[in-house]
Amino acid sequence: MDSKKMAEKLAVALLVILMATMFMPVCGEAAFSRNLVIGYEGDPDTLDMCSTRHAPTAIPIAANVMERLFQITTDGETVPGLASWTIAPDKMSIDFKLRKGVKFHSGDSLTTKDVIFSYKRILEKTTATGFRWVKDIEIIDDMNFRVLFKQPDVLFLKDRSFFIGSKSYFDRVGEAEFNKKVVGTGPYRVINWRAAEFVELERFDDYWGEKPEIKNVRLHFIKEGTTRISMLKAGEADMITSVPYAMVKDLERSGFKTIKLAAHPTTQVQFQFMNPNVPWHDKRVRLAIAHAIDGDAIVKSLLHGIPARVWLSPWELGYDPSLKLWEYDPKKAKQLLAEAGYAKGFEMPLYYWAGRTTGQKETAEAVALYLKAIGIKCTMIGWEPVKMIESIRIKWHNNPEAVHVGVATPPIAHQTDPVYGFRTSYYSESTISLYNNPEFDKIYLKASQEFDDAKRAELIKQGMRIIADDVATIPIWANVSVYALKKDIDFTPTLRAMDALVLVKDIKIRP
Repeated sequence: MDSKKMAEKLAVALLVILMATMFMPVCGEAAFSRNLVIGYEGDPDTLDMCSTRHAPTAIPIAANVMERLFQITTDGETVPGLASWTIAPDKMSIDFKLRKGVKFHSGDSLTTKDVIFSYKRILEKTTATGFRWVKDIEIIDDMNFRVLFKQPDVLFLKDRSFFIGSKSYFDRVGEAEFNKKVVGTGPYRVINWRAAEFVELERFDDYWGEKPEIKNVRLHFIKEGTTRISMLKAGEADMITSVPYAMVKDLERSGFKTIKLAAHPTTQVQFQFMNPNVPWHDKRVRLAIAHAIDGDAIVKSLLHGIPARVWLSPWELGYDPSLKLWEYDPKKAKQLLAEAGYAKGFEMPLYYWAGRTTGQKETAEAVALYLKAIGIKCTMIGWEPVKMIESIRIKWHNNPEAVHVGVATPPIAHQTDPVYGFRTSYYSESTISLYNNPEFDKIYLKASQEFDDAKRAELIKQGMRIIADDVATIPIWANVSVYALKKDIDFTPTLRAMDALVLVKDIKIRP
């Protein structure tokens, strides 16, 4: 056969193969021939949850890569993850047994050396608030260890302990590579990371648990809500997070699905009032500010009625229906200011968290207008979350010379447990607390050691009442995070996780 005829036959054969593959039934993994693309509002410094100081922006996507000792179901229930556990009768220790056969993305097997490595790294690199009451970790053998406590700590369980990284991988690649290309045991591994741009994840086929359906995902870090929406409408994203409330109805009318999830944070006016020389040191001034703000109008008019107006939601432990938010009463507000000696008002800074949660800036602007109406002139200062958190730690925490009022997001509602909010935002020894009240500290310490839910609920009620009576903060609205998705995308969000997680294993693409 000459070369010309051979070439013609080869061309025909290739055409037949091509046509056959074009019409091959779609099944199994082939159903997900396109990658999943998500527009995410955060810009994490790293996905290494053993070193980041800015967990709120990292956890929602890092939880795809790194795992804790415990897992949480989409219903919000804590279940065994990388380990099973047994709590000692006196609650002063917990014995853990690691799951057999767990591999890191680097190929290294999970052992207790990784637990100790992660524990020490968290102590060194972060504020390590979750280890406040941890006395030590004892290694029993390669698969068993014991956590010893200075006092019982219910939050160690409620927070699902801590994330685990690979010591062997770290020893091989060093700090810089470990931060850039984080290795965990999760269902997805990092294959590409560009700071402030995107992260690409790929399904880890040696994952110890149930294999997710989607193979590849790219998460773009896009702070601006309108840009995320434009991506979705242009078909450049399959799903976006933190939809601005003003755009929810428009997206729904345009044929996109939306999912609403009650999640951290609570937007509120937060005071640091240890300085006796600031007007808001006087409780009457704080109460005047509370009565000057029409939170219902802010939620209805600015936020389209989506967020909740609560101290705690009814499904949360310690919910107290008798604990009400302050009524909007500008006349009473002016009266209280006059009684405190500020009939003509005063000037104050009003810091707000720029880019943290949809509606933050708008809420801060509304608060400034309401306060202007009673004579308080606000200088608005918007800072990124990283800068704000560092300023709280360095400038304002337990500082009797601090001058700070902020429209901020300290945890209260929609946590894994309300005691977490107590520990983080109001316990005087927390490095990001702006509150100092010995009576409250006593309640927190009791609640943190109480494993009986009914008894802890009563302590939570007492603690919430102290915060409210002191007007330590003025809740305006509790966040409801809104996801928007294409019609062929299904997503089951995780309840009671505190953060609005973006777990790819719980996302499906319908053919």
